[in-house]
Amino acid sequence: MKKALLILSLFLFCPFVNAAEVVLIHDINKDNFWAKQGIEIDKVLNVSNTIMMSNKIAKRVPIFVEKGKDEINAYSDLNNKSVTVYSGLFNYIDNDDELAYILAHEIAHSVEAYGGFFKYMSMTSNSKKYEEKADLTALDYMVKAGYNPIAAITMGNKIFTEPMWDWDISSTHPKGSKRLMNMYKYIFIKYPNYLNSSMTQLPAYKNFEYALADDIKEFQQKQKKKAITADEIL
Repeated sequence: MKKALLILSLFLFCPFVNAAEVVLIHDINKDNFWAKQGIEIDKVLNVSNTIMMSNKIAKRVPIFVEKGKDEINAYSDLNNKSVTVYSGLFNYIDNDDELAYILAHEIAHSVEAYGGFFKYMSMTSNSKKYEEKADLTALDYMVKAGYNPIAAITMGNKIFTEPMWDWDISSTHPKGSKRLMNMYKYIFIKYPNYLNSSMTQLPAYKNFEYALADDIKEFQQKQKKKAITADEIL
């Protein structure tokens, strides 16, 4: 009876809905409605609220999930400061930490956009710079909220693109390898204890290490030289 009423109400109150687009969810009632409808949304809101509260972000950042979007994407609308996550992205997220990176990155954009008109113009005209900045801000947000920043690398390694030229004006994001190395360097210097966490054993992280082995080695050698020089001065 309840299922019949649900179907009937869809056609009575939504006369312009295309019948082919109506998705019927079986065995639904008032007690399990949210479990049936809002699992992804509930998780996104939960993690985003944890990030904003833990970091004492005193700005409104509305969070939305757009279901039925297969595109692997999430974005911050700089005009209204909202964050939207496409449902296609969930196929690539393996844990709360990876979701936290996606949300922290977009929240960082929205918070930055509160800087006013000139900030908005700067962000839209020099998007690559602000993508890199949002990556590093996201790492700080994640750590303060209790999430593992290594997840930024595992997530990024799965979804970042690798355009042929980093200076390509048609691309709004830097090369994926550049973003990954920037985050690795930041973690190495500021949050080195996480480099011993179990997440560094995940396939996505191991693939990052393999693909950028030369860059990682070069950076680590430079850091060792800096440490030796600092010790000699002291």
